[in-house]
Amino acid sequence: MVSSGTLMGLFLITLIYPDVEARIRNLPKIISFLQSNYSDGDELVVVINVPAAKCKTRMKPDQDFLQDDPAWRVKHAVNSTSRVYRGQQLIAARPKPINKASSYHPEYLLLIQSTPSNKTSFNTPLKKLLNKDKHGCVVFYTFNSPCVNTCSTPGGPYNLLPALDLLKEHKGPKAFVFSRVKKREVGSTSKKNKPLWHCYRIGKHMYATMTVWDNYESQVRWEENVREINARVPLHRCEDGKCVHCVQDHEADGRCIHNTGI
Repeated sequence: MVSSGTLMGLFLITLIYPDVEARIRNLPKIISFLQSNYSDGDELVVVINVPAAKCKTRMKPDQDFLQDDPAWRVKHAVNSTSRVYRGQQLIAARPKPINKASSYHPEYLLLIQSTPSNKTSFNTPLKKLLNKDKHGCVVFYTFNSPCVNTCSTPGGPYNLLPALDLLKEHKGPKAFVFSRVKKREVGSTSKKNKPLWHCYRIGKHMYATMTVWDNYESQVRWEENVREINARVPLHRCEDGKCVHCVQDHEADGRCIHNTGI
């Protein structure tokens, strides 16, 4: 029998920490599993939706973690003409060429439209995956951080932020993860009035001074985009078996702005 005091304590913990059950406790191990089994170069994007129980402990994913979506089948699909794989608990994509000079980004293919040549068909693999388990554990993994100018900036020509509202509305544990910050130049490259150093939060209680990007405007915009993404789905950078949450108390963590060690 549970005492009333114990029940009150549990109730207070729930109020103070409403996301206790929403955290993905084995996120570093899940990312290592995806990298080891599904990696096909640095342009592959993978999204999984597995039973939430598989994310509540620190257990390492085993061979049954995604048994209905074997790596060979995924790699075959993403290297086909469609560049998209739609599975039972996993979807994936690689860049789809538009012409010799440009391609549809894999995030666009999964979040916005998987058949961009057919303008009358608005097909969202992510929405279909989320509907399979509305309380499942969802991890959206891309090796490189989303592009600054077109993908993660509000109002950009291929802005992904509205599509990420699907993840915001998802009831189960979720995370958007990247491994490497891909610095892309946006706007002017002028060094006039450009600071040489910037102080960044590192975790909850520390700050560190870091150099700024060659293109300072791009860096400032990426910091803003980090907060925009995190407002919709918890944003993490994971590498070498470790993960860091990219926003602490509304401030961007420097390890998600620079490719420093985690």
